[in-house]
Amino acid sequence: MMTQAAGHIGRGGAVLLALAALGLTAACVREDEAALRDRLDRWFSVGDTVGFAATQDCAAGAFRLVDPSVKASLPVVSGVGALLMQLDRGGRVALDDPTQSPDRGMVITVNAQRHTGMQMRRAALEARACMDDTITTAFRHALDEPRAVLAYDSNTGSLMILDPVTGLLVVAMGAR
Repeated sequence: MMTQAAGHIGRGGAVLLALAALGLTAACVREDEAALRDRLDRWFSVGDTVGFAATQDCAAGAFRLVDPSVKASLPVVSGVGALLMQLDRGGRVALDDPTQSPDRGMVITVNAQRHTGMQMRRAALEARACMDDTITTAFRHALDEPRAVLAYDSNTGSLMILDPVTGLLVVAMGAR
């Protein structure tokens, strides 16, 4: 009976069903690796993938850096006040303050503007569900490294840490 019903769909209906199935599959992950790499490449020189995982509620990745610099398209600031102003203006920013670790930068951000700081922390906490041992280790090291650069994209809820010591970029995203 189902076979007979399926036979009446026709070619146009089959194409629509295929597109719907593709859309449902794409909706199953927070962001796929190719899309994330394309977005990251605007701001960083990303090389090989060290690790990546994504579900509907999180995504996490670690990528080797070809160059440990932030590209000009991502504004870089040196203090939390400037970070908050830039996020209000453009939605994305990198904090490069060698006097403090990215973790300390997030704590200061929470104290200065709770909502924004908690969004950043939430991205990190929720992304843990997508982190394997390799990504977790890279993330923890980068979080405590004073030479690391903390970046945040409020449009996508992406927390990024560029660690020049290990040559890795670690990305964490929680649920949207």
